[in-house]
Amino acid sequence: MESMHLSLILIGISVLHPRMDALEKLDEPVLWGPSIALERSVVDFFCEIPGKPTTLSVQYELYVKTNPDKSIGEYSSLSGEFATFYLITAEQHNGRLICKASGHNDTDIESSFSNGLDFRVIVPVTEVNIISHPSIESIWEGETLTLQCAKTKGTYVSYDWLWNDAPVQMPYDRNNDTLIIHRVSAQNAGNYKCVASNQFNDTTIFNSSSDVTVYINEYVSKPEISFDVVKHDIGGYKGIITCQSKKGTPLYTFSLLNHTDLIATETTDATRVFFNMAIELNRYMGQVRCNASNEGNWVLSEPISLTVESVGGAVTMTPFKHVGLDFQVISVELHCKVERGTFPHYSWFLNNSRLLGRGDLVARSDESVLALSVDRDNAGFYHCQASDRFDNSTSICSPKMLISKEALNTVSPLVVIVVFTSFALLNVAVIACCIYGVVLRRRYSRKYPLRKMRITDKQEDEEEEDEDDLMLESYEEDVVQADRLSDSAEDEDQSVDETVLYEGTDSE
Repeated sequence: MESMHLSLILIGISVLHPRMDALEKLDEPVLWGPSIALERSVVDFFCEIPGKPTTLSVQYELYVKTNPDKSIGEYSSLSGEFATFYLITAEQHNGRLICKASGHNDTDIESSFSNGLDFRVIVPVTEVNIISHPSIESIWEGETLTLQCAKTKGTYVSYDWLWNDAPVQMPYDRNNDTLIIHRVSAQNAGNYKCVASNQFNDTTIFNSSSDVTVYINEYVSKPEISFDVVKHDIGGYKGIITCQSKKGTPLYTFSLLNHTDLIATETTDATRVFFNMAIELNRYMGQVRCNASNEGNWVLSEPISLTVESVGGAVTMTPFKHVGLDFQVISVELHCKVERGTFPHYSWFLNNSRLLGRGDLVARSDESVLALSVDRDNAGFYHCQASDRFDNSTSICSPKMLISKEALNTVSPLVVIVVFTSFALLNVAVIACCIYGVVLRRRYSRKYPLRKMRITDKQEDEEEEDEDDLMLESYEEDVVQADRLSDSAEDEDQSVDETVLYEGTDSE
């Protein structure tokens, strides 16, 4: 009984403490095979321990490094041959493969592992969809739009983005499967397409695409306000105020304000609305503005005055002539304008008949322009008539004007008189100036003769001064010589007198 207990103890010790001197570690195996393959294709991988004895039986196993607990291939080498793994590729085979070598049914041999082999499994891309943030139905200008190309299945996928069938360019921000558009505007609207594809041996073998149409919601623009006046059938006048925005995404809310007081409001899909107000002519009725809003923003128009002034005062008609190469008037523009009136309406007449179908008529806010060619068919007396656009019961006429080739190319007597008189006055002025200049010159020369001579030429005076100095020197010499001659003459006279006196005395 004691010997049985001793045997059990020895067996337990042998199990818990294996013999260290019996362990043998295998050399590191070498794994080789393809680096890329399509899903569900058959590929071969090989593993071998270089230089191992042919009598050594080795058990080889193939693993994916990320899942070392699950073998994807096994091979028992009993005769020294290298291991061959036949593998039908699947997506879970993608990654780094490791070959494990251990003793075949021999626990005394320590296992070894090969270096990793990177293996890519190409899974065809399928079912691509574009995810938008925010939703494509609620994108407003100024926001950031993010489009993501989401695939249901696929590995090693590359993405291309198209906008209206053209490659997407800057300033779009691309990040693999994501397209980002900062501060979107109406210019970014259109069709966006994502094309996802697989590359195998530098060739696109699978692709899938999806597209969305993006609409950019625009905030309503600053409205423009205007108004017109109509006459009631029962009397009085009504103002029609128009509020209009050039762009914006419906739904709009337009409001009419008198300073800060709300007069009327309307919500509509249209970009233009009309408000009605009672109007009294020739009376200031305040200023109004139009407010437009959509999706929380609002903008105010410029204010306008509701004062409506009836036409009144004089009506003037001004001609502007156009001259040809031969200096003859070939056409004329007649500008008709009334002195006052908020909404004037102009009518043209030829020889007291309403002018229809002749000339080019241009209506402006403050005047009317009639362009005519100067020929025989358009000759006659023209005048224009101004009245209120909303009420033609009263009108004001301009003076008549003759428009003809002869009248426009003939110089009027008044012009001839003015030109002749101006020319005559100019001649008289020139002659008077000349006469005055001559008389003044003479008076000046008489009053200041020496000064005139001195001022004549400065250089000449300097030369004369030099000559005077020379003459003065010669004059002084002449005076000295003359004095000497005079003294000698006096001496001679005195000697003569003395001689005569002496002779007279002797004779006595």
